[in-house]
Amino acid sequence: MLFSGSFVAQAIAFGAMIFLGRLYSPVQFGEFEVLFKLSAIIVAIAGLRYELAIVVEENTMQAQEVTRLTLFINLGISIGLLLCIALFKNHIAGLLKLDNAVLLYTVPFIVWLSSSTETITGWRNRNKEYTTISTNRVAASSSSVVYKLSHPYLFTAVCNGLLVGHILGQVISIIQISRNLPFRLFETTRKKLITVFKNYKSLALLSSPAALINILATSMPTFLITIYDSTEATGHFANAYKLTYLPLGMIAAALGQVFFERISRIKNNQEETAQMAHQLFNLMFAIAIIPIVVLVVWGDNIAPLILGAQWAEAGKYIQITILFYFAMYLTTSFSSALVIYDKLNVQLVYNILFLLGTFSALYFGYTVGGDTQRALAWFTVVGIVLRVIILNYFFYLFGKNLIAKTIFAILITTVLVWIGFGIKEGF
Repeated sequence: MLFSGSFVAQAIAFGAMIFLGRLYSPVQFGEFEVLFKLSAIIVAIAGLRYELAIVVEENTMQAQEVTRLTLFINLGISIGLLLCIALFKNHIAGLLKLDNAVLLYTVPFIVWLSSSTETITGWRNRNKEYTTISTNRVAASSSSVVYKLSHPYLFTAVCNGLLVGHILGQVISIIQISRNLPFRLFETTRKKLITVFKNYKSLALLSSPAALINILATSMPTFLITIYDSTEATGHFANAYKLTYLPLGMIAAALGQVFFERISRIKNNQEETAQMAHQLFNLMFAIAIIPIVVLVVWGDNIAPLILGAQWAEAGKYIQITILFYFAMYLTTSFSSALVIYDKLNVQLVYNILFLLGTFSALYFGYTVGGDTQRALAWFTVVGIVLRVIILNYFFYLFGKNLIAKTIFAILITTVLVWIGFGIKEGF
């Protein structure tokens, strides 16, 4: 039920793209994406990862104290962020090419809403209140989408409806998830909070940096495209990503959840784990290969057809980046191997390498190539190489390498893409 709620929420967001692309400009999408990614980076560490302890803490009273502590940390970091924006908003807005620096004040508000919601969701998850969590995600997504679709007809020139709709969804989310809690959120003492803080300080010291690096790696293209190009280019990149990886990610998450549950029980039997992993790889490749080839060849036609004529550039970005998203899709379902086999140190090192590698590729692409398409091409090549390496490491953990199958998959994909372009030229 928990996963079904997330799936429905993502499906609502994906379905709305068809209409939102015709109601909002690439600049508006880019502006929202910059603010959203900026918020997401802070949200990842807004509770210093103490929210992870809510579920694992055995004592219920202590779990309540962890929840309270995390909410206080969320509030403190949000206030600190607000002060930073008050001092440096013009510099930040100039760097990120935001015409209205006042919009940056929404970031700490979004951080507080999102991080507090995730904290209380952790408590609900601890108590197996999956229906409440699923309802919350669907309610937040649907209310946000409804407003975004309505905004252009109500307040055309007032503000960015994508941003207002997102905030509205978060407000509804925190109101719904906070109802009928079995304890008072702020009824505690300083001594209790300090004790909990010390008990789980390793989360702040070790898990927070890993989470920050991970979110920086995924958000970095948005900021570099904005800095070196424009918010319009960022808008095209954001919708190219959503149109391609969002459905792929939904499939990968669904299959990965089932795989994680099964592989955890048989992790010491390498013959079974290897067989199951290879079967899943075959299934995932078969599901996605034809859509991927279609997007490589006809992405420049598909994006304007679905989103509207103003999204032609997004179609070109799809053609450039889709093979990287294909590699990311194939990797996602197996990433639980690092948790199952206690290789979190490898995960941290990989995230650092991925961040440095993809940043260097984009930076090199802009400074040498000079435009976003060339920069994304370099980003795609480096990203694919790194994803293929970590994918093969996963299969090393499972007990049987993927080298021969990787080579075969690359050859099959290359041949199908070549045939696809031949068909396109024929038309």
